[in-house]
Order: sequence, then structure tokens, then C-alpha cells
Amino acid sequence: MRIKKFVAPNVKDAIAQVKTEFGDDAIILSQKKIKVNEDREGIEVTAAIDKSEELKNNKDSFIQHLKKTSAQSSASSTASGMQFTILQKEVEFISERMDLLINHIKYENLPHIPKSLQKKVKSLIAGGVKPSLANSIIEELVLNLKGEDFLNEELIEEKLILKIKSMLQISGPLKFNNNVPATVVIIGPSGAGKTTIAAKLAAINKYKSKKNVCLISADSYRIAAKEQLKSFAEIAKIRFESIYNNSELLDLINQLQSFDLIIIDTAGINPRDMKKMVSLKEMIKVAKADEIHLVLSLTSKESYLRDVIRNFSILSYDSIIYSKIDETNTYGEILNIATDYEKKISYLTNGQSIPEDIITADRKELAELILNKYGNN
Repeated sequence: MRIKKFVAPNVKDAIAQVKTEFGDDAIILSQKKIKVNEDREGIEVTAAIDKSEELKNNKDSFIQHLKKTSAQSSASSTASGMQFTILQKEVEFISERMDLLINHIKYENLPHIPKSLQKKVKSLIAGGVKPSLANSIIEELVLNLKGEDFLNEELIEEKLILKIKSMLQISGPLKFNNNVPATVVIIGPSGAGKTTIAAKLAAINKYKSKKNVCLISADSYRIAAKEQLKSFAEIAKIRFESIYNNSELLDLINQLQSFDLIIIDTAGINPRDMKKMVSLKEMIKVAKADEIHLVLSLTSKESYLRDVIRNFSILSYDSIIYSKIDETNTYGEILNIATDYEKKISYLTNGQSIPEDIITADRKELAELILNKYGNN
């Protein structure tokens, strides 16, 4: 595999360079904005061409031909069983040598990649990481290892975790203001777990951080959501309010100036419903939100998560809360999204219990989760 970086003023020109150099069979591994000089930005595209594919196809055809020929020879001749066995072994030997040759060509611009690292690539891809991203991570790892490093499983694991950590951004726990309440708005599509998360954040900040908290339900579509939050607030002895319009919200915010934290649970929105999105944006403006957290359920398909991320960007959210991590066993989407959208991660939730099943995002723990270190690998 030949790998090369192309720098151009824009993506279109970079892709044109790739096609000129590698042709239409090129694979785009990554692209990013870079500074060409102090006054000008550009695009760096990393592309590859797999020269081994044609050889592999020829090898497969050749081996099939050998096997067919040997089978025909066995059927039409009086050769002994031992002679036929020898012929089969020769075919297998040729096949193995051609595999080695293909592998050498595939990595002609890289050091030999041991099986341990090939397994890491497969593990990342199986865990949901995009193949191009997984290959890029391991490629960088290979270039930073030498000699006996390739035999040190612990060192490889450590460097892989460090690499993934460097690709993630976290925002930490909720932040508080001096003398005025911090207002936090929870947004997201229906079914992501916003109401439960609002309750969890209220509970941990009341009982662990000893803050004076008020929960507000702004979900005028789901009566059950209001009742759920109200019941929880009564049990937890947390002040609860519900509002139906922006005027009510403004009045309520003014009444709550002695509180440390105001958490607003909003209605679930179809990411394609721009009318409701604009209405929610107005409500956030009235609330004078200090933090806006988008809730994404890891049980959803990545294509849907990307749709949510793009369409909810109108609300200028600060960070992402990943919910239902206990209901899936692949976490590569977290890294794919972090790489493509550069959004911070604030919390993860791993169950329905309040307030236990919520975790403040930690880069090392996230990296280990993405590697599925605690899974069945």
C-alpha cells in the first residue's frame, strides 16, 4: 500500500491531486485543515492505493489453477498417493510464499506489521471504528515503534490508549457561577434519555456537591415526562417547576436567582424538524443557558447520530452526553464522531439508577471503552 499526503488550498484541488497520482482506485484515509503559512490555511488529505489487490487476484487464480491441475493429474494418472501428497504440499508452499510477497508489497512504505498490531486494527474495526481511521491510528503507532517495541504488548496497548486519548475532548463536570445560578439545558432527540439524565445531574449536584438545585421541565409534548421528573423531585426533595412558554420561563429564572444550579429538561425533537428546533433555540436564549448538553444514545445507528449532531448544531451546544452505554458492546462511534466533529464529551450513562448510573467523562476510560478493554476480546 502506498500512502501519501497531499496539500492544496481546498478539498476539490486535493482530491484532484490524489486522482492524478493514484487514479480512481485511491482510498482517502483522512483529511484535515492545516496552516500552510501565517496567512493561509489549506487542506491536507492522506490517501492510499493498494497495489497488492491485483497481485492477490492473480495469486488466487494461479493457486486455483494449480489445485485444479493437481486434481486432474490425480484422477487421470497412476501416480501414487505419496506423489499426490507431495504435489499438494508444493501447492500450499507456493500459496504461502505468494502471501508473504503480497504482504511485503502491501506495506512497502511501512515497517513490517506484526500480527499483534494487525489484531488491533481488526479489534478497532469490530468495535465500530471506521476502517480508514483504525488503519490511520495503527499506521502512526507503527511509525513510532522500533525494534523490540513490537514484542511489548503492554507498551503497544499503552501507546494505543495515549493515541486515542489525544483524539478525544472532554468538558468535565458542570461548572458553577459566583453569586448567580448556572443554567444547564439538556437537549436531544426523543428516546435518548434526557429526562433521566436531568434527574441524575440534579441528584449528584444536590447530594454530592451540596448545591441548591431546581429542576425545570420544558417538555410540553410528553405529560409522562413532566410527571416522571416531578415524582423524582418530590422524593429527592429538589425543587421542581414546569413551564409552557418563554414568558413563564423568564419569570421563573428571575425568581430562582438564589439557586446554585438550574437544570432544564427539554422536549425530544426530530432532528429534521427545523420549526421546533428554532423554537427551542429561542427558549435557550431566554434561559440564558450557561451550558447546553446534547444527549445521544449509543443504541442508535451512527448515521442517525451524525444526522442529530449536524441538525442540532443550530443550537450551539457545548458538549455531548452519551447515554445507554450499557446497552451496546461497540463504542467506536464515539471516536469517529470525536474525530469528525471535534465535540467535547461531558458524561456517560450506563443504567437507569439515579444518581449512580452516570459517569463524568474521562479520556483514559473512554479510550479503554473504545478499545473494548473490558469486553470479551
